[in-house]
Amino acid sequence: MKNFVRNMLFGVLAALFATGCASPKDKYFASTVSKANIYVMPKQYSVHKVAIMPFKAPTELIGNSVSDMMVTEMLRSERYELVERSQMAQVLNESELSLAGLSAAKAVEIGTMLGADGVIIGTVDEYGTVAIGARAYPVVGISTRLIACDTGKVVWSVDLAERAERRDVTLPEHARYMVHCMVAALYNEWRKSH
Repeated sequence: MKNFVRNMLFGVLAALFATGCASPKDKYFASTVSKANIYVMPKQYSVHKVAIMPFKAPTELIGNSVSDMMVTEMLRSERYELVERSQMAQVLNESELSLAGLSAAKAVEIGTMLGADGVIIGTVDEYGTVAIGARAYPVVGISTRLIACDTGKVVWSVDLAERAERRDVTLPEHARYMVHCMVAALYNEWRKSH
């Protein structure tokens, strides 16, 4: 009986291994087909703690909203420890700086003051609708990159601009989808390199 139970357990474990049980985050990102344009530094670069700055955008609200979407997706990727936005605001208030529209060099400086290894900065290039016939479709374009605080080098970069396929999708829904596709492209690239 002992051998039977051991063999059953071994068989179940072998079947699970053979089917490639993926973690929930693997399923969340791996099932996403993305057309994002990505660059990941060829050599492994050690960045653990990251500050995500508000993105440059047509309005401050759009920039803050899209960078918050990036925070959520990065948390789901479990790749980095993230600096809390309230910590950034405190440092910026002390420095009398504005988060919106920081240059890469200033963002790195702020990231270093926050104890971050890297900063994610981005731009929302497009955030609107386009008319096709009598119908309006959301269009969103986002580009973002991670810069290492110690060297100022770009560790990765990703951009994506796309029109929604359905007109009943709202701009924020489409922006959320775009950010998801961008992080999914990065996530799948990270999986390949490990």
